[in-house]
Amino acid sequence: MESTSSSLRVEPLKAAHLTWLHANDQAALLPKLQILLLRGWLAQAENLVPGLLISRQPFALVASEQHQLCSLLMIRPHNRQATCWRLELQALVPPIGHGQAHVNRELLKLALLGAHARSRSWVVRSSSGDLAQLGVLRELGFQPIRTMRRWRAPGQAQSQAQVRPALPKGLAWVEIDRQTTPLLWHLDQASTTSHQRQIVDRHPTDLLDQAGPGTGVLLATRPDPTAAEANVAIAGLIRQQRCDDAHVFELLREPAWDQRIDQALPILLNQLRRQFAQATLVCSQEDVELAQRIDALGWQPLEDEFLLGRSLWRRQSAPRLLQGTRPLETMLGHLQPQQPPLPTPSLGRR
Repeated sequence: MESTSSSLRVEPLKAAHLTWLHANDQAALLPKLQILLLRGWLAQAENLVPGLLISRQPFALVASEQHQLCSLLMIRPHNRQATCWRLELQALVPPIGHGQAHVNRELLKLALLGAHARSRSWVVRSSSGDLAQLGVLRELGFQPIRTMRRWRAPGQAQSQAQVRPALPKGLAWVEIDRQTTPLLWHLDQASTTSHQRQIVDRHPTDLLDQAGPGTGVLLATRPDPTAAEANVAIAGLIRQQRCDDAHVFELLREPAWDQRIDQALPILLNQLRRQFAQATLVCSQEDVELAQRIDALGWQPLEDEFLLGRSLWRRQSAPRLLQGTRPLETMLGHLQPQQPPLPTPSLGRR
């Protein structure tokens, strides 16, 4: 697709684009774009057989001027049903003849027009200070559905951080798997609004795609492991997938503040710092108590981030008649008397 300006082109990533990189001093992008191209072909295969393959592969759109790639838009499935997709913009080099906002607008428009067969909604993240990008997103119908606070890990780790203290008795840090996702799921749902849940359309198994190093579930264990509800999740860390492979972790907790989090949080965050020196931590802006604890631990606050959503979900204007039901008039017809009514006795004088 060629934009209204003849020198700007926005289109799906192709093998021909890779041949431009050496000529424009963008050779460092070659390994990443090669992987994206391959994964884009796999995404096409997933789209051809919906329901048989889980949608996991992203595909990419690129904007170019004069045989030079200036911006990249990665489109990832935000759930395994492929009903919601996440859009991630990345500027590569400053555009020559156009503003960055114009380039982003053209990429986003192409992404929405050439949507996946099962896509019903899209989400995109944007810094609260990027007014130009926020203006473009609002123009295209995106609305803010959540605000996230962000922190960067402290630059210097404390000396005692090298020693791994044990969690208090009754607490356990376990990995995210099929057994723990139901426990983590209620924490995820408690931190989102019903409007956001409708747009993202996620299920507990979608949390498996956000597992990995640094992630886990903080469990309050019970003495009797055979009892019902033996373990309860009180907090968790999940990883946000980013096109720039940044180490961004979202901290979840149960709605009621559990005092045991005060004891476990320093241990868990020090452990995260040891694994990822450049880690970024996020939590809901509404969680004031958690934000205060993170500030007290020396994490450096960053600019807030918006999650914006756009949806095609529509309510049906008239509910369809359920199979096997009959109109009310037909049902009431059986209540009509089968014979003429008897005369009412008169109590008057004959």
